[in-house]
Amino acid sequence: MVVVTLGQRLRSDSLHLHLQQRVDTSIEVYRSTDAPYLIFTGGRTNPDVQRAECEAMRDYATERGIPPKKIRLDDNAQDTKGNGYFTRRIVDSIDGTIETLYLVSSCVHANRAKYIFRQCFGDEHRIDTSHCIETDDSANSAEKIARLRQSDREFFEQITPGDVDAVQRRLAESHDYYSWLSE
Repeated sequence: MVVVTLGQRLRSDSLHLHLQQRVDTSIEVYRSTDAPYLIFTGGRTNPDVQRAECEAMRDYATERGIPPKKIRLDDNAQDTKGNGYFTRRIVDSIDGTIETLYLVSSCVHANRAKYIFRQCFGDEHRIDTSHCIETDDSANSAEKIARLRQSDREFFEQITPGDVDAVQRRLAESHDYYSWLSE
């Protein structure tokens, strides 16, 4: 098992409250399980901030006693689809079998993230989103969430769940910020 913390756009070089809550929850889950690693996923999504989300999360976690060697970073993801794809690549590189992923995100985002990770990982992995963070996030209206879920279904259409190479190809052809994956 691993604990995966999904990033959220930074507003400055340090973590804002919601992202701190995600990392704090991830640390609690990590310490209460035999997870060998914490994975922080999130690239540099705010052009006004000169660091990746995962780097800020790592620094916050190490300040709270997590050994750096127990942390894996994905600084490529620019969205939730990227979080799923690049986390899959990290998990595939870890020695041993990882069967369970504990995803930590906001509760309003948890079902969508679970769907995307299921598409990236397939049925051989358990995706647990029970450690989500409750937020008062009015920016995520029901209409916006429904639109994103429809976009996700269209993105993964005709991709067999777990076919990471097909996900890579679709990312490269569908998103300008992932075009480098086709090189």
